[in-house]
Amino acid sequence: MSEKKQVLYDLRTSYTGPFVAEDFYAEVDNWTREKGFEKEPKKKMEHVTKNGKKIEWIIEANSHLDDLHHGVVVLRVLMDNVKEVVIKKNGKKIRVNNGDVFVDINCFIQSHLHASFYQVKPIYYFFRTLVDRFIYNFWSDKYDGIVNSDGRDLYKRIRSFFELQKYKYE
Repeated sequence: MSEKKQVLYDLRTSYTGPFVAEDFYAEVDNWTREKGFEKEPKKKMEHVTKNGKKIEWIIEANSHLDDLHHGVVVLRVLMDNVKEVVIKKNGKKIRVNNGDVFVDINCFIQSHLHASFYQVKPIYYFFRTLVDRFIYNFWSDKYDGIVNSDGRDLYKRIRSFFELQKYKYE
C-alpha cells in the first residue's frame, strides 16, 4: 500500500505575451537537473486551431528522499492561442511565440510503507496515525518542508523566466 500526501496545493501563475516555448522547456529541464530530480513526461499535446496552437504539457519530477519516501513535483502547463511571430530587435529578426500561459504546480510525498509493521493491521495503522498526529512525526511530516520548498523554488524560477521574457522581447 502506498500513501500519497499532498504538501503543496495549486501554486499557479499565468502569463500573456511573447516567449520562446523551447527556452521554457529548457529552463524546466535545467531546474530538474540542478535539483537532482528525475523528470518523467506524462503528457505533451499540441492542438492547432484557427486562433493558434493549444499546448498541454504535464511532467512529474521525482526525487528520492529515503528508502520509503519519494518527493513528486507535478508541473502542468497550458499554453493557449500560441502563435509564432517575428520581432525585430536591434536590426535582427527573431522568431518568438506569443500567447497565454497557465502554470499549475502541485507537490506530493509518496510513502511506500506497504511492508512496514505499522501497515499490516488497521489497529497498528490507527496507533501510528495517533503518534504522528499528537506525539512525534516519525513518518508523515518529516519531508514536507523539503518537497514544499522545491515546488516553491520551481514556481519562483518560472515566474522569473516569464518576467524576463516580458522585458526581453518587448
